[in-house]
Amino acid sequence: EPGGEMRIAAVPPAKQELTRVIKYQYRRLAEAGVKCVFGTELTAEDIQRDYAGYEVILAYGAEPIAPAFMQGFKQVMTADDLLGGKAFPGKKIVIVGGGTVGCETADYLAPLVNDLSPANRDVTVIEMTKTLAANEGGAGRAVLITRMLSKGVHVLTEAKVTEITEDTISYEKDGEVHTIAGADTLVLAMGYRPNTKLADDLAAAGVTTHVLGDANKCGNIRDAIGDGYKVACEL
Repeated sequence: EPGGEMRIAAVPPAKQELTRVIKYQYRRLAEAGVKCVFGTELTAEDIQRDYAGYEVILAYGAEPIAPAFMQGFKQVMTADDLLGGKAFPGKKIVIVGGGTVGCETADYLAPLVNDLSPANRDVTVIEMTKTLAANEGGAGRAVLITRMLSKGVHVLTEAKVTEITEDTISYEKDGEVHTIAGADTLVLAMGYRPNTKLADDLAAAGVTTHVLGDANKCGNIRDAIGDGYKVACEL
């Protein structure tokens, strides 16, 4: 399906309007006669064989950061897998990372109304810095954080995860180490990093390549669309 990370970004509350961007862009592709192939992963060898002489534009996004020492918990998933419907959380959830993605994931998981029902999910966000959703701006950030806190999400800022076992999550805050026991799900929302392997392989083979959006440098939707427009104008 088209959309990439934008499909995942459209899942949390108040973000569904992003699906209109996907539909609009896909309609423009169809009108321009662009052939779209889905469900296919290309290697550098595939591109050299099937598209010899082409200039290649790479816009395959980035991959979530998932430190190895955090993989030992009994149920670990990235925010992308959770929001994308590839993984399903339990009832007591700890989210590591309080940027925009971490806060939106907490907002998505928390009950619509904080009515203290035993059936509600218990959600905790652990953030290393002083500020939640620091990369979000304007009124959107204020609305997101206010809504998240009103739903009963627990927030720990200036806290750093130090150790993960199968059943516990330890973090340091104000010089003291604390341990969370009883959680059943650990969600990683620690940002993204570009996967440069395909770009590196193509460059080594001498293929003219343009790397856009998060595949080049992690940013936002505006950055990615701007990159695409700039390269299209230059070709």
